[in-house]
Amino acid sequence: DRLGLDRYDLMGTSFGGKTALWLALQQPERVTGLVLESPAAIRLEGGAPPPSSPEALARLLYAYPERQPPAPASDPAVLAKQQKLVARLRGPNRDRDLETQLPRLKAPTLVVFGTRDRMIPPEMGRFYKELIPNCHLVLVYDVGHAIGAERPEAFVEVVADFLARHEAFVITRTE
Repeated sequence: DRLGLDRYDLMGTSFGGKTALWLALQQPERVTGLVLESPAAIRLEGGAPPPSSPEALARLLYAYPERQPPAPASDPAVLAKQQKLVARLRGPNRDRDLETQLPRLKAPTLVVFGTRDRMIPPEMGRFYKELIPNCHLVLVYDVGHAIGAERPEAFVEVVADFLARHEAFVITRTE
């Protein structure tokens, strides 16, 4: 509202996927397109919380954590605060209220998973595909949970094409 945007495209990454879905459901007239990158809104029952150590977390986030810059040393007090925040954001693995409302989602939706995501299995994409009427599922090859960080060119290409053309993005541009 403060930016003066009446309609917009919306993107949610990981835990932000749940927030983006709720916003798109609550203000369907405003969201023209929805992108969910490795969404954590629907997770396997009994799934473990993310690890607390930066090294263990990197092994879950990236298909090739050794290619990432080393994580800076973290203050134990900061790590403890981060763990509390993640626990609060994470919420339950399955939100039945959200899942029952997804079939009324109006915005064209793109769900993107990495084929080597160890945090949220890419197979979870089928839930979004089944529950959201206008949902497109794309798997980005040989990448983990942090798709935009590991394969930024591939991620930007598919998302930009989807946002420009919504449903037609999977169709060739040639005549």
